[in-house]
Amino acid sequence: LGKGYGEPIAYEGALKIKECTYVHAEGYSGGALKHGPFALIEGREGKQGSTPIILIILDDEYGPQMRIAAEEVKARGADVVIITDDASLAEGLDPNPIVIPRNGPLTALTAVLPLQFIAYELALLKGVNPDVPRNLAKAVTVD
Repeated sequence: LGKGYGEPIAYEGALKIKECTYVHAEGYSGGALKHGPFALIEGREGKQGSTPIILIILDDEYGPQMRIAAEEVKARGADVVIITDDASLAEGLDPNPIVIPRNGPLTALTAVLPLQFIAYELALLKGVNPDVPRNLAKAVTVD
């Protein structure tokens, strides 16, 4: 989940997870959470355990809204992973947030790196070679 500059980064992170791991993932705006995705969140009692949700919570005008979104998904039993540029925004939600450096409006771009590493590590855990995604061309040639 992301909002503002973090929203397209959330889409990109979901895409990397899909491409590398063959696990269904969706990027959403933190504001669109109540329009359906809540129904998919499961707690520990779920068939496959808690639903993992990665949130990009930046110290910007959307930070408070994203924190509320994190509180809401955690209250429904989700396993929350927070990527942030201010660890205090993750207090009480994620004991080990992924802290990225601040870089003004470009801060959200640095959140791409931990998302790519998450996709890479998930692929390795599943025994999938992330360098050879199935049905995807690494280079596109045009005549």
